[in-house]
Amino acid sequence: MAPVASRFIRRSHMYLALFLTPWMIIYALSGLILNRFDTVRNLWGGKYSDFEKIEERPYTAASSADASPRQIGEQLLADLGLAGSFNVNPASNASRLVLMRSALLTVHRVTYFRAEHRVLIERQRLDAPVALNRAHFRHGYEQPYLAGKIWGAIVDLAVLGMVFWAVSGVLLWWEIKPARAWGALCLLAGGSIFGVLLATI
Repeated sequence: MAPVASRFIRRSHMYLALFLTPWMIIYALSGLILNRFDTVRNLWGGKYSDFEKIEERPYTAASSADASPRQIGEQLLADLGLAGSFNVNPASNASRLVLMRSALLTVHRVTYFRAEHRVLIERQRLDAPVALNRAHFRHGYEQPYLAGKIWGAIVDLAVLGMVFWAVSGVLLWWEIKPARAWGALCLLAGGSIFGVLLATI
């Protein structure tokens, strides 16, 4: 490989890793939590990710009959002082609308019982595993907020970065002649184990 190309790949490999360090730490720790879910739950006394009731009150949405669940949800959260990024639970139906309002340090679950004209507000316990998992699964561009779109763009960059590190790592390894034999063994072992597990799990 030409010295200029090699230098460019090395620097790109390094600087991209430095920029994405916070996201890589989040994905690593949350991946460990997901893989060891029962252990982590036991460390938190079995109450990991539980919701607690905050308030229940009468409520009737002042929306048109053809309003979508998301439109109703936006109005409802604004009326409750909880406006911001949210998702509509797939289990929602004509009689019950369930919203998950995610903020930096907490998650509110708002259930609107439309036929009964009441709303139930619950808040998830603030635990480190919950916060890490929320950050892990935060994605997409569907939320109408700049911060959410920037986060989604960095997630795209992290995906591309991991592919780049794998490819550039192979190229950089090949440049180190004394390491070629051991590197080939590691590459072959990893690929073989991955293939066998993929075929048998």
